Amino acid sequence: MSDPLFDENRFLHSLADDMELARELLSAFMEDSPERSASLGKALAENDADQASKMAHSLKGMCGVVRSGEMSDLAMNMEHSAKSGDLATTRYIHGEFSKKLDTALEEMRRFLAREQSGQQSTTVSLVREGQVRRGGRPRA
Repeated sequence: MSDPLFDENRFLHSLADDMELARELLSAFMEDSPERSASLGKALAENDADQASKMAHSLKGMCGVVRSGEMSDLAMNMEHSAKSGDLATTRYIHGEFSKKLDTALEEMRRFLAREQSGQQSTTVSLVREGQVRRGGRPRA
């Protein structure tokens, strides 16, 4: 079995298990990465190697933030091929990257849904046990 495109344990560990920060970073990635990928596709359609390289570089950094090594590597390869003017290779890699991005985004959505569900279950249990008031505030 291959490694997940989004390794939630590695990602959380890199954030010292700060779920609030994890949600913020994933939300930003989920919103921005499809837009950046589309901008890269547009640059490739216009044969703009410089812009394609910049967009690939941006995606490389974004993928690194969420600790997606495979996608970061693909973005780095796109950046290098675009910088060297090999847009045919960049287009091919972008196609692979786009498929993997869709998969990674779905993995991230599932992770956030599980975390939200788990957070709600924990709060409900603590309310029932009298350890916190409704709304999640601890009892004094």
